[in-house]
Amino acid sequence: MRPTLLPLAMLTLAAAHHAAPPEVVPNDNRVAAGHLAHGVLTLELEAREATWYPETDAGPGLPVYAFAEAGRPPSIPGPLIRVPAGTELHVTVRNTLPKRLRLAGLQEHQSESLDSVDIAPGATQAFRFRVDAPGTYLYGGKTEVLPRGRHAPLVGAFIVDPAGATPPKHERVLVINFFSDTVAALGVKSEAADRVLRRELAPPERWILFTVNGLSWPYTERLSYAVGDTVRWRIVNGTPAPHPMHLHGFYFDVDSKSDGPRDTIYAPGERRKAVTEVIEHQTTMTVTWTPTRPGNWLFHCHLVQHFDGALRLGHAADDGATHASHAESEMAGLVMGIHVAPPDGRVRVVSRTPEPAPRRKLRLYVTERAHVYGDQPGYSYVLQEGPTPPAPDSIRTVSSTLVLRRHEPTEITVVNRSHAMAGIHWHGLEIESYYDGVVGWSGWQQRVAPAIAPNDSFVVRVTPPRAGTFMYHTHMSEAGQLTSGQSGALLVTPERARLDTTDRVFLMTYGGPNADSPATVNGLETPPPVELRAGVAYRFRFINISPIEYRLVQLLRDSTVQTWRAVAKDGADLPPQQAAVRRAVLSFRPGETYDFEVRRDRPDSLTLVITAPRTLSVPLETVRRGVTAATIPLQVTRIPVVVR
Repeated sequence: MRPTLLPLAMLTLAAAHHAAPPEVVPNDNRVAAGHLAHGVLTLELEAREATWYPETDAGPGLPVYAFAEAGRPPSIPGPLIRVPAGTELHVTVRNTLPKRLRLAGLQEHQSESLDSVDIAPGATQAFRFRVDAPGTYLYGGKTEVLPRGRHAPLVGAFIVDPAGATPPKHERVLVINFFSDTVAALGVKSEAADRVLRRELAPPERWILFTVNGLSWPYTERLSYAVGDTVRWRIVNGTPAPHPMHLHGFYFDVDSKSDGPRDTIYAPGERRKAVTEVIEHQTTMTVTWTPTRPGNWLFHCHLVQHFDGALRLGHAADDGATHASHAESEMAGLVMGIHVAPPDGRVRVVSRTPEPAPRRKLRLYVTERAHVYGDQPGYSYVLQEGPTPPAPDSIRTVSSTLVLRRHEPTEITVVNRSHAMAGIHWHGLEIESYYDGVVGWSGWQQRVAPAIAPNDSFVVRVTPPRAGTFMYHTHMSEAGQLTSGQSGALLVTPERARLDTTDRVFLMTYGGPNADSPATVNGLETPPPVELRAGVAYRFRFINISPIEYRLVQLLRDSTVQTWRAVAKDGADLPPQQAAVRRAVLSFRPGETYDFEVRRDRPDSLTLVITAPRTLSVPLETVRRGVTAATIPLQVTRIPVVVR
């Protein structure tokens, strides 16, 4: 509790008038609530008014509604319910709120929908049921129709373990919570924060925050492991938004995903690897991974507006253009820091991993031109081709596509010719931490990656262990730089492979940082036709590096959906039983890549249709007029696919 010095008369008056709401305790989900005995869990829950400090003492308190176990302080997320399969649950929920509470999720989890119960103010509702389906679930409550306001954090995890099983040593439960409301004490957001968060279609007076286990970065728990540990996370999305969750440096296996009421636990052949996986709203997923290289890493949502420093409450994030640590100063919200120690447990001295002498050297320039997007500059990543470096103001429609070769040691010298500090993340590459590209964080102990100052350079060493489709992009001031040109495609080909003329790359983002900037494909609002030859198998590589917006991709003949063969996700080949022919429809979000094989045995005329939210100004105006989000106009890009 915070020590507060007030005159005795004021304390007496305040106590007589109304007791201050209790403070929320961040819940790390290590201890299950209730009393479990003889196959029965007895648990008393309460919904209470509370004050939440998601930035600890460093930030302001937020008036919220939160769950509490009877006799204990309220917590965000709510108390963890964790029982073995076959348990009977006796749960009571008392509503101490001034509003009616609609509660869902306290059920057996074998039906197709979540049951909900309304609990009047002051009333208590009893639940009795048995759980037999192991999985990761959630329970939650709301007092309003819209998923924002004080009730938004009313969510907790509900875990059912297999009967007789012991949770793995390095298993953690990570619950994503959400706050979106006006806060009188905070007023309106700064102009800079509003410029970033308007992509969430939030007015300046509405504050937005995303947390993991009740805290916002950089106050979230730092997870510590050693090389070789088997790490398992049960991730619970208690928010109204989807989150493409991205792990730096490593792949994870997707072990299970839920649709809300039911959890699907995958058989070994059904699992796949990913570096970014979307967890839909009010659902869960379980992932497993093993760190193989020491260093500092991040696990975060890849929607810029969910990890940007604009999420900080009432105090601005430091300017990334001058600060030495992007992670600590420019990020907030839905981010977890990970420390991986060497396998022998030594944490004081870590020797560098021996690096093979590079056989191949590349020079990549960060270029800038003023007033490309109104008063905003444009950027490019330009690969030097030939003896002459590109001009400092050389701007391309789309940044250079980098092509590396599997198992070939490569040295990339990044030269910053722009006026801003630079840092590049090599998204999806299994790379040493020091080169991962998060300024002031990537690396280990005192050896961390520096920002690349204007007219300075930084050497990145990488030996890609697998061929696939990746991306590279800024990890500095993402809200502005990402849509202004600082992203590109990165392909890793098999060793000794010739240039593949059957590759077709589709890099999707937005053409500028302004509200009227359109969705683009390979830097163009209207891309040229794609030409194929009959009888040849082509690899379509799709990359979404938009700030927050999804893409829906369809391959059509007239209005009929065609087929393609799934090949890879995030650069990793799919398991054989998943690498199958399927309908040519793909919905994917920022930070994801997908590969599909397209083959036509005779001449044909097809259309690749890519749907995206329209320029930001259109949905902003739509919401301002009070029209529902479902009617927001979409931008449809039609690319002719001509098979000769």
